[in-house]
Amino acid sequence: MKYNKFINEKIAEIAKEKTVLDIGGGERFGKWLSTYKHLFKDCEYKTFDYDESTGADIVGDILSIPLGEESVDAVICNCVLEHVENPSVAIKELYRILRVGGKIFVHIPSIYPYHARAGHYLDYWRFFGDAVKLLFKDFSRVEVQKRGGYFKALSFFIPFQHKLRFLIDPTANFLDTLFKTENRTTTSGYYIYAIK
Repeated sequence: MKYNKFINEKIAEIAKEKTVLDIGGGERFGKWLSTYKHLFKDCEYKTFDYDESTGADIVGDILSIPLGEESVDAVICNCVLEHVENPSVAIKELYRILRVGGKIFVHIPSIYPYHARAGHYLDYWRFFGDAVKLLFKDFSRVEVQKRGGYFKALSFFIPFQHKLRFLIDPTANFLDTLFKTENRTTTSGYYIYAIK
């Protein structure tokens, strides 16, 4: 799928930077980023999380990041903004800490199930193309890639889908390609790569 190629290319670009901050990363190379760990061997990679029990290198609030202006070269923010009370303030903070020419890679949900984690974080937002444009308007360059189309989005609402991904993903991807649904507005989420 197009979005896998986009992720691979943009994470490789991020990993070339001198300092990389993984927002909401918790443990180092947690979530999906472990696949790319080998790319980060020559950079200073740090994690940032609001929950110190995650073992994050830096603990704080994304709405008021305890770093100076233009202090990092790149930021990764995967599946975080939907859990933040004010995502526009969060993006302004990420912009503030990025050096001029700095890069950011963000993944946000669109048509996607509610996924708060009791006692840890809530789930406030879903985003569409118009919101992406608004949130990233201050960046000099913005590239956006949808995470599939209608069928990929629908697939996340199938009962027990997490246990059946090996069957569901190829089917959803095939149907999205067959019916060209990625050309429409419905998607499960967006991957954004932007430069300050």
